Amino acid sequence: MDLIRELGNRPLVYAAICHLLAGAVTGSLFKVRTLLILLSLVLAESAILIFVQGSIAWEWTLINLVAVEFGYLAGILSRHILELVGYSLPDVGAPP
Repeated sequence: MDLIRELGNRPLVYAAICHLLAGAVTGSLFKVRTLLILLSLVLAESAILIFVQGSIAWEWTLINLVAVEFGYLAGILSRHILELVGYSLPDVGAPP
């Protein structure tokens, strides 16, 4: 928990929250191919972070990748629940 409480890491916590939300939106709207594109963008961000702040970059890279994937899973589950309740229609190519 010290990693999160340090004042210098506050922007990185906000970035992890944004990655979680981006993963949730991606999971609720798009397929896995878009997740792979999003993960490649997070890896590019991580490469920049490693260049700027090498000491803590590895931990935050892992945290951000996990945040995107958990967000994607939450988006898939929310889309599934909305389809079951009837608020959303299934995909066009999905069987009836």
